[in-house]
Amino acid sequence: MAALAAAALPALAQPASAANTVPTLVRDVRTGVDKLGTRNPQPADIQEYVQPDTQIEPSIAVNPANPRNVVAVYQEGRIADGGDATNGYATTFDAGKTWRYGELPNLTTFPHQGGMFERASDAVVAFGPHNTVYANSLVFDFNTGGGLRSGIAVNVSKDGGRHWSKPVILQDDKLGGLNDKNWIVVDNGSGAGHHKGRVYVVWDRVAPVVYDYCDHDCDKRANWLPNFQTLSPVVFPGQGIGAYPLVLKSGGLGIVLDTTSPGAPTQPAGGDEPEVPSGTSHVFISAPNAGSTPYPLPLTFQPPIEITENHSNGVRAQRAADGLPAAAVDLKSGALYAVFDDGRFRTDKANDAVISTSSDNGTTWSTPKKVNPGGKADGIDHYNVTVAVGTSGRVHVAYRQRNESRNSPLFSPTIDTYDQESRNGGKTFSAPLKVDVKPSNAWYDAFSRDGSFEGDYNETASAGGYTYITRAQGMPLHRREPPALIKNPDGSDTVLLTNSGKGHQHQRNWVALIRDLTAGHGPCVASNSPRTTIRHIRIRANEVAFRGTARDLGCKRGIKRVEVALARKVKGHRCRFADRSGNLGPRAACSHRRFIRAKGTSPWRLTLVTDLPDGHYELWARAVTRSGFREGPAGRNRRAFVVR
Repeated sequence: MAALAAAALPALAQPASAANTVPTLVRDVRTGVDKLGTRNPQPADIQEYVQPDTQIEPSIAVNPANPRNVVAVYQEGRIADGGDATNGYATTFDAGKTWRYGELPNLTTFPHQGGMFERASDAVVAFGPHNTVYANSLVFDFNTGGGLRSGIAVNVSKDGGRHWSKPVILQDDKLGGLNDKNWIVVDNGSGAGHHKGRVYVVWDRVAPVVYDYCDHDCDKRANWLPNFQTLSPVVFPGQGIGAYPLVLKSGGLGIVLDTTSPGAPTQPAGGDEPEVPSGTSHVFISAPNAGSTPYPLPLTFQPPIEITENHSNGVRAQRAADGLPAAAVDLKSGALYAVFDDGRFRTDKANDAVISTSSDNGTTWSTPKKVNPGGKADGIDHYNVTVAVGTSGRVHVAYRQRNESRNSPLFSPTIDTYDQESRNGGKTFSAPLKVDVKPSNAWYDAFSRDGSFEGDYNETASAGGYTYITRAQGMPLHRREPPALIKNPDGSDTVLLTNSGKGHQHQRNWVALIRDLTAGHGPCVASNSPRTTIRHIRIRANEVAFRGTARDLGCKRGIKRVEVALARKVKGHRCRFADRSGNLGPRAACSHRRFIRAKGTSPWRLTLVTDLPDGHYELWARAVTRSGFREGPAGRNRRAFVVR
C-alpha cells in the first residue's frame, strides 16, 4: 500500500448556472507508481520480459453516492507477448488530491502476489451501491500447462476502494485461453425494471460473447450463476470483441461490441448513405428484461442491431483501440452514445473521434459524425475514444491525439489527451480542452506487439458534476534519459524494445478532473498555457533588438513577465549566453539557458547595446503567467539567425 498526494490547489469552486460555465481542468495528477520490478533471472526472450515501472490500459469509476470517491484500475508490469505481472488500483476520496494505490490481491503468481495464475490483464472497474467497488480482471497461464488455463476474476471492495477481497473466479477453464476482453457494469437504478446492485460481467471467448451476473455479496462464488463454470450464458453466438455493457434507463442490459457478424441494418437518422464493407461492424445487443429477470434465470437477448461499420485505420506504431467502441447512457433521457476511432472522414492514415447516438433504446442509430476539429489529411490521429454522461446529461467525449504526419514510425513522441463536452445530446461539442498538464512521450511507453502500448482502451467517468479521465502516460525520468523504444530497422511502421531500452520505460496512470466552472474562476493547472512568439529581430552596429508577443491561453490570468535568452553557438554543442550588458559569457551547455527579463509582456521587447561577433546564434523567449506557470520550448518561441 502506498499513498500519493497531488500538488496543492485552491479549493474547488461550486458550479455556477449552466449558461455561464465552461469545462475547466481542475487538476491532472499521477495516481501511483508500479513498484513490482521485474522477474529475475530475466528471460532470454524479450517478449516475456516483465517491463518494470509500466502501468497500462486504465479503467475508472466514480461513486454515484460521492463523486469525490473514485477508483482506477490498470495493468502493472506489462509483458510484450501478453498480459502483465498483475493488476493494480488507485483510490481517492478527495476528488484526486491524494491517492492510495497498490495491487489487487491474489491474482497472479508474480512474487508476493499470492495468486494461482501466471498473468493478469484487462482490468476494469465499476461502482455499486453502498460504496461497493468491483474490479474485474482477465487471468491466465501462458507457459504452465501449455497456456491452456484462463479465467475471469472479480475483487470486491466494500469501503470505496480502501481494501479488497480475494478474487472470485467466475470462469476457470483449460480451453486454450479463450476468455478475453471483459467488462463490468452495476445497476445503480431503483425504478421499475431495475435490480439495484446487480453486477453484470461480459466478455468474449472469440465466439461466443458470454456473461455472468450476481445480485449480492459478490465476493462469494456461490452468489454468481451456479451452472456455467465451463461455458457461460451466451450474449451473442458469433465472433465478437470489446463488449461494453450498459444498464439502460429501463433497467435492461445493453451491450455495444465489435463483431465480424453484422447485425440487422439500422436506418440512420439524417441519411441512408450506404457504407463500404470494412470487415467488422459495431453492433448493439440488448436484454430488455435483464433487471426484472429473477436470479439465477438466464437473460434473454435480442438479435444484434448494426450501429455502423468499423472504418478505423488502426493506429500506427502503437497497440491501441483500432476502432473498438466505448458507450454510455443518459439515465434521465435514456439516450445511448457509442464512440470509436474511425477513418471514414480521412484521406490520410489517421482517425477521428466519431459518435453515433440512439434515442429509442438502440433500435436505430444516427449517422456517425466527427467530434474533433481538424482536416481530413493533417496527419493528426485521434484514437482510444471514451464517453461518459454526467448526472446533468452533459456528454463528455475524450480521446488521445498524436501528430503522425512525418518521421514514421517514431513520429512526434508527444501524445495529448483532449475532452469535448456536449450540452445538447451530442449535436454540437465544445472546443477541445487539453487535460494533460504533461503530455505522454511514446518513446518511454510499455511495449507490446511491435508498438508502444498505453492501452486498447482508456475510460471517462462522470457523476455529480465531476468528470474524470484516466489514461497511461510514458515519460523520461530526466531530460537526458535515452528512449526505451527505437525504430524497427526493417522499415515498417513498428518500434522495438531491445536490451538497451530496459530500465528506461516509465509509464504511469494519470487522472484528470474536469468541472463546469465560471470562466476564469477555476483553479489553474494549465502548465503549458503561456504562448510566446518572436516577431522581429533587428541587428545594427552596437545594438541588437528583439520584439514579440505573449498570451495566456489557459488560465486567462495574464502574463507576469517575458524572459529572453540569446546564445552564440560554439563547438561541441556548447553555447555562450549574453548577459544584460550584451557580453557573452563562458561556454556552457546550450540546454542550460540563461534568461534576461524583457520589457513589457504583450508586446514585449529587449534591446542589448552590443556588437555581436560573427557566428550562428539562437534566441529563446518564454513567458511566465501570474499563476506561476512557465512556458516550455517550442518552435514559435525559438529563432536561429546568423551574424556576418
